[in-house]
Formats: sequence, C-alpha cells, structure tokens
Amino acid sequence: MRISRVYVDAELASGQVIALDKTQSHYLKNVLRLKPGAAFFLFNGRAVIDFEARLLIDGKRLLAEIGAAQPLATEAALASDVIQGLGRTDHTDWMIQKTTELGASRISLFNAERTQSPLKPAQLDRKLAHWRGVAISACEQCGRAIVPAIAFHTRLERALDAVPDSLKLLLDFDGKPLASLLQAPQSSVSILLGPEGGLNPQEIDLARDSGFQPVSLGARVLRFETAAIAALTIIQSALGDLDR
Repeated sequence: MRISRVYVDAELASGQVIALDKTQSHYLKNVLRLKPGAAFFLFNGRAVIDFEARLLIDGKRLLAEIGAAQPLATEAALASDVIQGLGRTDHTDWMIQKTTELGASRISLFNAERTQSPLKPAQLDRKLAHWRGVAISACEQCGRAIVPAIAFHTRLERALDAVPDSLKLLLDFDGKPLASLLQAPQSSVSILLGPEGGLNPQEIDLARDSGFQPVSLGARVLRFETAAIAALTIIQSALGDLDR
C-alpha cells in the first residue's frame, strides 16, 4: 500500500516530535482519514530524503513523531528549466503540476505581449505562494523530494537574463523537429514557449538572439500547457531518466 507524503517547511531529524499546521492536519485527518499511530512520510525539500513518521494526537493538535531517514532516487539528473509566458490560471497551474511531476528543476513565468491577464506587482506574492503550493502538492504525489524553484518576470527580457547556461530550445511551429537536437548528452536544458497566443515576432527574435534554437513538436498545434509537458517528456525520455 502506498504511504502518503507530506511537505513541511522545517528542519527534520530522527527522534523529533513536531506539530503539524492546520493545512497538514486537515489533509491527514479529514482527507486521508489517518488514525493515531498511522504511518506516513515527511519531507522538507532540502535533501533528497523522506523521513518515516507516525501520527500522534495531543488534544486538538496533530503531531508527527519522526523516524528513520529514507534516501530517495526520484530527482532527475538532467537540469530542466521551463520558461513559460503567463496564461490562464487553470492552464498555468496544470503546467506547473505536470512539469513538476516530470522533474523540472525550475519554472519561470513571465508577462508576454500576448498574455491576456498580465500579473500585477500587487498580485505577485500571492501568486508565487499559490504556484509553489501547486508544485509542493505535485511533489507529495509523485515522490519528489526537491520542490522546483518558481520565479516570475515582468517581461521576456528579464526571464532571458536569468536563463542558465544550457541547451536552449524555443518551441516554434516552424522550427526543426525537437528530437533532432537531442542526439548529444546534455546536463541542462531550457525550454521557452509563449502563452495561449504564442510569442510575437519581436519576442521570438529576442529569444533567438539569446541563443534559443527554434524546435517543433510536430504537425499539430498544441495548447501551451500541453506543449510544455510534451516537450519536457520528450527531452526527459531522450536525455533524462524516463527510460530507466
């Protein structure tokens, strides 16, 4: 039987007893319906390990008694950066969830020229917390220990400035087939794509000037969240750990 995993933003060590917050307590008690003494795992995103844990109840508080550390092998060796023009909320959430499951190391969002509802500065902290929550939930489900970094940039130029040294790929309907650029081993890959309306010509030129190579996913036009997931799946299959 699969044992549930819960993220906690705290230092963890065998032998500790820690209090669980309201969100964690609700999930364990009301969603999973765990009883006192039930086993689950804790992780904090700071090391590639899970900690065995046992549920305790102290009055109205839920506690976790931490047991042995369990090394994991769920992080991809391939560093992958998804750089996505901001789209609709539900589409963006779905993209973050699924690329996290596929092993993305970093997810960067930006206001593109064709973004329908650009993110305003006053919304940033709330949105970043929401997106991180989506990624944490995906890590809990898929077994990852490290939560991908999530960043936001007000425009494409700033997103491009933050791209690490990597194989840089721009999803473009008129580009070369993606698989043709995945013949040599790579340690790091960056994937750039626009929102629902795509990148405009000026943004495409900026990306190409920054070293991004246009690549295509085939004859069909994919929605932006589907395109990000399909591209990362192909890349992880060719260069990462999906074939092991």
